[in-house]
Amino acid sequence: MDNREQQSRERAYKLWEDEGRPKGAHDDHWERAEDQHALVEQQSDDVTKVNQEADDKFAKDDRVSENAADIKPPSAVSPD
Repeated sequence: MDNREQQSRERAYKLWEDEGRPKGAHDDHWERAEDQHALVEQQSDDVTKVNQEADDKFAKDDRVSENAADIKPPSAVSPD
């Protein structure tokens, strides 16, 4: 069994439990679990794409790379 199938099984089981363990709803729970899994994968792909684009833009921005040495991390000590 691959990881995707296992995750779908766990999602379907959770849906079944959350609905009070109704009889005869296996196909509905399985389909909804698959839909949820596909949505999560798409969102993950979208985030990865946006992050890659931002990373590429940052790497091309000469102004940022020149000033990168001047950037200092925030102090661990609170000014209060």
